Amino acid sequence: MSDRESQRTAIARQLGRRGRLVAEVVGDEGRPDLSAALALCRRHGATLLMAELGEWGDDPAFLRALGGDLRRWNLRFCALDRPEASELTLGIMAAVAEAEARLGVVRTPDTMARRREFYARFTADRRKRALPGNGEGLTVGGVRPLAEARGPGTARSRERAEDVAPILTEIRAAGAETLEQVAHALNALGIPAARGRRWYPMQVTRIEKRLAAVG
Repeated sequence: MSDRESQRTAIARQLGRRGRLVAEVVGDEGRPDLSAALALCRRHGATLLMAELGEWGDDPAFLRALGGDLRRWNLRFCALDRPEASELTLGIMAAVAEAEARLGVVRTPDTMARRREFYARFTADRRKRALPGNGEGLTVGGVRPLAEARGPGTARSRERAEDVAPILTEIRAAGAETLEQVAHALNALGIPAARGRRWYPMQVTRIEKRLAAVG
């Protein structure tokens, strides 16, 4: 069985009785051009389903661009080889990939497993909240204002805050509203707090205050 036949079989298994394939768009060997697929999804109100996200799942520019398009047109996303990825997590994935080297994050099997579990639960929770009748819709991109600043802190603390800022922004934009939710997300993603400790709501508050002070 060829790779394409294997992908079609996997797609058919994924869809099952829950949906149908509107169209198939085959990309080139290089960087995926999803413009045609996105146009079809907009026309039919369909989910963008990729057979393989592959190496593009670690490309911040690709993830951020795709996530922006999906948010702009209110479309859903799924990848067969990365089922934890969704339109709600692509921006977070991009920010984490960019920050790993700066923050000294080492990818381990345990770290990646915790990330995958977090992305899956985060997506399920946010989609559930966005359903009609739940009384709490998700406003994608609606980031809560940063806490009021009380002082800029030390140069080192400001640098640390700026390193974490893109991840905080994406977590907020994806729908995390409380300090507890943000702290949990940072811990699940394997982002170390100061001195390698766990994140707690008070630490998130301090980071946001520092960002507000310099911003």
